[in-house]
Amino acid sequence: MRCVVTGATGFIGSHLAESLLNEGHEVLCPVRDPRKHEYLNSSRAKIIALDRLEGEIRSNNKFDYFFHLAGATRALNYEGYWSANVELTNYLLDLISKSFDLQRFKRFVFVSSQAVSGPAPDHNSCISEYDVPRPVSLYGRSKLEAEQVVKQYGDVIPYVIIRPSTVFGPRDTDVLELFKSCKYRITLCLTGRQRQVSVVFVEDLVTGIKRAAFLSKSVNETYFITNPEPVVWRQFVADIAELMGVHTIILPIPGVILKSLGFFADIIGNFLGKPFLFRSEKIAEIDQWYWICSSQKAYHDLGWAPQNSLKENLKKTLDWYNNEGWI
Repeated sequence: MRCVVTGATGFIGSHLAESLLNEGHEVLCPVRDPRKHEYLNSSRAKIIALDRLEGEIRSNNKFDYFFHLAGATRALNYEGYWSANVELTNYLLDLISKSFDLQRFKRFVFVSSQAVSGPAPDHNSCISEYDVPRPVSLYGRSKLEAEQVVKQYGDVIPYVIIRPSTVFGPRDTDVLELFKSCKYRITLCLTGRQRQVSVVFVEDLVTGIKRAAFLSKSVNETYFITNPEPVVWRQFVADIAELMGVHTIILPIPGVILKSLGFFADIIGNFLGKPFLFRSEKIAEIDQWYWICSSQKAYHDLGWAPQNSLKENLKKTLDWYNNEGWI
């Protein structure tokens, strides 16, 4: 198959592009900076600048699949999210509708986010694809708007929307911070009840993305891809510490302190022109009890389920971090 993968230099996108290449598919990777492709083999994937995509398609429009993973997970304001997540998605779909051989084209795969749905009301109510989205962040709102754009093209371009939960695995830099905090024996955690989070290993996510792309049953559908059982965040930290052979102190931090830190991070980020990971918006997401969603639809329609246990996948992640010298 001939595939386009945007965001192929990122965490999830690089794993997806690599998996498609390993299966023998032809992969075109439009990226913002063609010089930065650490995890892409340029002798196997065709890497071009994003602004060259239109010309590339006009010269050869016979593609089978388009996997859209590019976008912004951090921005200083909504305009930044809108440009990277909504406007870009609309541009790509417009380009496909006007330039692709739609008789051949099979699927536009949009990798969205659990942030679209918002948190669950309680620990007994995992969010499903049929619940009304209630994002609590600008990021989640922008991904929801992008999903709506995708659906507007549904009569012309067959699509599938994937909403991953919190993703971890080799090459990830966000959950990496948990491993680092365990290394230094102190992990910060918001005070209050046991917070629960749905998580998924990146290799399992890639399997889910491909199944959703290649199966006819998934046309114009939306799927959460996540482990069946959510984790209690403190236990997740404890599992990482146990794998590392250390004892970490979980230091409870009142929400008001984290919000104050987020406020100052926003000021500094605006001054530097660079959004920090723990900014006010991110803390607003963290300050929720139940980021949990259901994988039942993916299991039923796609026959998807994680291949290994959570601890096995955490071990794979830890081994990769150690081999790369990240922790």
